Amino acid sequence: MSEIKAVFQPIQVGPLRIKNRIEVSPAEPMLCTKDGLVTPEFVDFTAQFARYGAGIVTVGDSPVTQYYADKNHFVVNLADPFVVHGLTRVTEAIHRWGSIASIELNLRDDRMPDDFSRDEVKGIIKAFADAAERSRKAGFDMVMLHFGHGHTAATFYSPHLNKRTDEYGCQTFENRCRFALEMIDAVRERIGANMAIEVRMSGDELYPEGVHFEDALRFAKAIEDKIDLIHISAGSMYEPRTIASIIQNTYMPRPTNLYLAKKFKAAGLKIPVVSVGSFDIESAEKAVSEGDCDMVAMIRAFLADPEMLVKAKAGRADEIRPCIRCGACTGEDPHGCPKPLRCSVNATQGMQPRFDTIPPAEAGKKVVIAGGGCAGMEAARRLSERGLKPILFEKEPELGGSLKLAGANPIKGDVRRYAEWSVRTAARDKNIDIRTGVEATRELVLAEKPDALIIAVGSEPIIPKVPGADGQNVCLATMIDDGSVKPGERVVIVGGGLTGTETAICLARGGHEVTILDMLSLSELRTREKALGTAIKLAEEAGVRFMDRCRLDSISEGAVVALDEGGKSVTLPCDTVALSLGVRLRKKVMEELEGICEETYVIGDCSVRQGNITSAVRTGFNAAMNV
Repeated sequence: MSEIKAVFQPIQVGPLRIKNRIEVSPAEPMLCTKDGLVTPEFVDFTAQFARYGAGIVTVGDSPVTQYYADKNHFVVNLADPFVVHGLTRVTEAIHRWGSIASIELNLRDDRMPDDFSRDEVKGIIKAFADAAERSRKAGFDMVMLHFGHGHTAATFYSPHLNKRTDEYGCQTFENRCRFALEMIDAVRERIGANMAIEVRMSGDELYPEGVHFEDALRFAKAIEDKIDLIHISAGSMYEPRTIASIIQNTYMPRPTNLYLAKKFKAAGLKIPVVSVGSFDIESAEKAVSEGDCDMVAMIRAFLADPEMLVKAKAGRADEIRPCIRCGACTGEDPHGCPKPLRCSVNATQGMQPRFDTIPPAEAGKKVVIAGGGCAGMEAARRLSERGLKPILFEKEPELGGSLKLAGANPIKGDVRRYAEWSVRTAARDKNIDIRTGVEATRELVLAEKPDALIIAVGSEPIIPKVPGADGQNVCLATMIDDGSVKPGERVVIVGGGLTGTETAICLARGGHEVTILDMLSLSELRTREKALGTAIKLAEEAGVRFMDRCRLDSISEGAVVALDEGGKSVTLPCDTVALSLGVRLRKKVMEELEGICEETYVIGDCSVRQGNITSAVRTGFNAAMNV
């Protein structure tokens, strides 16, 4: 791995000298009070990024009007003057570590520009200025004005959305920019010359009627003399087809929006350009060192591993815990039903201050872990952090278990990187006694005389009891993913969950004729989980056929027979049948190990009906903390 050094070079941003080229981009951890006042949890959550070296730490999406605050709870409410009290503690925590404190000022309003009276437009401008002044009083060094993602400020520049006929309309370029210029001037008047202004915008809104690169660049050039930093994102939150460019899913390329920042940079702007969108430290280094942008903003990489910059600077970049872009941190319904932020791969995230430091365990306590999959490895690492030396038995020749299979599909690069990291860091840990190729039998575990036992033996695939299920043309979908089975031209995948759908995507993109068979309706599958809805869309785009509301009846050498919801038989000719019907607990193995220790924990796939990385990491972490 090449040396990481370009991102650690300082940079001048207006009146501020930033110690490196990494900005923590704005997010909504939902850790404030319901009314938007700061909590100790929010202070500690924000401080972690400064503690581990970020150049700029940005507090996310903060409403500037009470109208927006009443719809967006548990985030900083800049419409409330009393928020300054708590925000002062935030900036003090950031400044302690020499980082720059910034805050994103935003307004999401259901109304379009022509719905506002002229006085209301002036009122919005004043609301941004008031919020900026409160930010100054709280000790912030910078404010970020959100002119992107289709939010209210962005709509005034859009001819598609702004139908006003007065000076705030879009009849001329001057009028299109008027709202933004007046707002920036009003903000500058309140904060003075010693604070910096960053503008976040979409370099392209990515839908036909939206603002595209050429117009976005004109806007940037119109405001650049009044601001200090420009932050280039993409898309509109109000156009579902573009949201994946704002909050990238695991199937999107990395880094997603750099191409736009690169174009802005090449256009000769006078101010530094920030890029955002699925960066990790290696891609950030490459972007900055090659001059594609001046700074990189990221948040999910920091959530997965807050110590990312410390490790990279010390030459230990391969120890950085990778983000899998699963979307757990953004929540299922962040505004309708907000929950405190959690991370699938980092169980401590959002749990500040309880787990700011990992508590030491009782010295000399002997712990045995049965199973070296995702949960077992997480438990082992965390026990090592607590000062223990766990013994880990894994019956296969290598660590990884089903986690390695989960990352075997070519479109699951994020999970593959996490699996590789998990195996690598567990194997390197000298406190963990790893015994691969050894199954944790009752006799073997008893011989170790452990004080505590953690059972992480995983699960086994469900094989349907239908004629032909044991045929030569039948395999598991994961066997196609890892290359152990070469499928024929026509493939029927039985099971429309995430694994089966991801296998289908790769096969269809590779030229195979693919049909997915599932008992649920397609609408039920789409809404079962966020990632599955995304995968189904990609599968449909790749040409995958869905046979929903159908039950597998039998398999022959050249076909699958299914029964539709009315009981009618449907024959699907195929060369290969791939099963993806989920997993079941390994009850016999679990029962054999139970009762060995009074202190026993069951984690991972064998602790829940349908496990995933989130539950594996969480249960592994909890067991390690409880020992």
